[in-house]
Amino acid sequence: MTLPDKELLKGIKRGDQSAFRQLYQRYSDLLYAFISHQLDNDKEAASDIWQETWIIAVEKIGGFQSRSNFFTWLCAIAKNKILDHFRLTKRQRQFNDEARIHFDLDSEEIETVDDRTRADVITVLALMSEGYRYLLMAKYLENKSTEEISSEIGKTYKATESMLSRARHNFRKKFKQIIKQ
Repeated sequence: MTLPDKELLKGIKRGDQSAFRQLYQRYSDLLYAFISHQLDNDKEAASDIWQETWIIAVEKIGGFQSRSNFFTWLCAIAKNKILDHFRLTKRQRQFNDEARIHFDLDSEEIETVDDRTRADVITVLALMSEGYRYLLMAKYLENKSTEEISSEIGKTYKATESMLSRARHNFRKKFKQIIKQ
């Protein structure tokens, strides 16, 4: 006998594993097809996101309030994971692009900055928000003054100084985390 989703969800909330198994079997292939289509049939990414979606669904199913149908809820979780995937992919592309940046260091500085440190700096920049990354690169790689940066971003000098301070703080924090690894 095939039970409606609402009945299966009630069973799941009572701890009925067979109810979850039925719901999983009902939507598993359909969810995978939805994710795969969103990712232009990237099977590896689709499989990862499909699995992450089910993990989140299992963790959060107790809070599901049936405001939408269950499959719509699953797709919403999957869409968030897909967006995370695209953000990460974009960040990785930016990292690869930034890894190619030629650092304008004079010969004395080259002796003090080893390849590992350079790689760590690039990694940290890739992990930072786009805004902070822009500020630090403009200030320290392009040697722009705070006035030039504030003019470019349309902020006051003082606001730009504050943003640079926060960006440096964020960079130091992430850099310490990277070098501990």
